[in-house]
Amino acid sequence: MSNIKISQLPSLSNLQGADQFPVVESGTTYNVTANVIQSFVVGSGFTSAGAITINSNNNATALVNGGSNAAGNIGSSSKYFNTVYATSTTALYADLAENYLADEAYAPGTVLSFGGPNEVTISIVDGDVTIAGIVSTNPAYRMNSGLTGKTVVPIALQGRVPCRVRGPVTRGAMMVSNGDGRARAEANPRIGSVIGKALESFDGDLGTIEIVVGRL
Repeated sequence: MSNIKISQLPSLSNLQGADQFPVVESGTTYNVTANVIQSFVVGSGFTSAGAITINSNNNATALVNGGSNAAGNIGSSSKYFNTVYATSTTALYADLAENYLADEAYAPGTVLSFGGPNEVTISIVDGDVTIAGIVSTNPAYRMNSGLTGKTVVPIALQGRVPCRVRGPVTRGAMMVSNGDGRARAEANPRIGSVIGKALESFDGDLGTIEIVVGRL
């Protein structure tokens, strides 16, 4: 494998760092070996009209974030990728959420119901059976991300999420609407009214605790 100067590859001419690096040229595709990538720093940008294949030997990490945590994105809200093929993924945050149209902006942790002039609104009925869920604080995965409208809110469907509550609450208690955008504990809830189960106890009047949604 020979060294090819960056200047010899027009689509790679904006790379900064080393002047040369080993590549295997195949049409519009440049295969760059993992050991070279580890010592190669991309500066102002990398534009390629073809595919970029990264070969990782001995199960080594192929792509590494060289900056701080949560720095940089893959794609963007306006320029996103299609299907992602992977064996597994992990996320820092803890709930699966879906976007809905709301009649106004609601704070994270607020309990919403289906209804109002759009799709969801604040729950004002005690033990509400039209309950939609809790406004997510930091969803690990947000579905229906292309939804547009004046006010779009993510509602947690599965996982653990902070929720505004009225106490007292005992860990493991089933939670229903308190009728004011908060949740409360209920020993004998009606079908369709359960938001989730309390993950922690709370002895105060008004507060915020984590609730595991999607658990009946």
